[in-house]
Amino acid sequence: MLLRVANHLYWMGRYIERTENTARAIEVTYQTSLLQTGAPSADREWEGLLTMVGQRDEFFARYGSPSAAKVLRFMIIDFENPASLLASLRAARENGRSVNGSLSPEMWESLNMIWLDLREVDEDRLLSVGVAPFLERVKEGAHLFRGVLHSTLTQEDVLRPIDLGTFIERADHTVRTLRARYACLLQQGEQETDYYAWVAILQSVGAAAAYRRLYRDLITPARVAELLILREEVPCSLHACLDRINDLLQPLSGGIGPEAVRLAADLHFLLHDGRIRKTLQHALHDYLVDFTGALHRLGAKIGEGLRGQACA
Repeated sequence: MLLRVANHLYWMGRYIERTENTARAIEVTYQTSLLQTGAPSADREWEGLLTMVGQRDEFFARYGSPSAAKVLRFMIIDFENPASLLASLRAARENGRSVNGSLSPEMWESLNMIWLDLREVDEDRLLSVGVAPFLERVKEGAHLFRGVLHSTLTQEDVLRPIDLGTFIERADHTVRTLRARYACLLQQGEQETDYYAWVAILQSVGAAAAYRRLYRDLITPARVAELLILREEVPCSLHACLDRINDLLQPLSGGIGPEAVRLAADLHFLLHDGRIRKTLQHALHDYLVDFTGALHRLGAKIGEGLRGQACA
């Protein structure tokens, strides 16, 4: 496969995953803002979302102080914001269109239908009726595409870069979510606000049901961190993502290059260091900062490799 084709498939996978993750983050922020007792507290929730997706400065430059209506517009329908839902969805479709011949007809149809269904969203109706139905459609569309992908596409060389993009993006979202709310994880006590903060973290990455299944009792900071970092049976955990990234990179190493494989192996090692539980207990923030930097270097190295001319 040409690396040009693999590059489009990789980014299609990333943008589909990013669309779903952004929908979850917006949904949780919206719900949490409704629990706040005053406007300043609710606005801080929206500002936290902007910080998490790395668009705080861009938003303030264009919109000024945050409010629910302004942030929803910026994060859902503003095509000038590369992190918005519709911008990510359009990028996924354009990457898919560029390699249409490599996709199954059902894959392209599902991707195109998601775009056609959501692109004409009515801003006034979105704000008056509420964002929940729209965000649910976004998540359902991403789930449908992923289901069609794995049920109709049999070529491993096509599946591999799509899945690689998916798990790189998923790991990035998990670590961003943990970093954005790590202070909540370190707080002790059983205050009601703490409980909702921990629930918000789990909902933002789609792990609330997994937490209840594995732990069955009170939500605690240590368990949330353990679940989202170490539990390999949870699809959004850093451990699960790095397991898959390492597996997917091995057959691509001839085209992408050995440096990406080494960086992925180093990240994987960070999750198996015998001292990690003590690190998470006493230096969670530093660990997440280091992990974020290493993950971004890995993503950059994969991107450089996929911009080559031919894939081994």
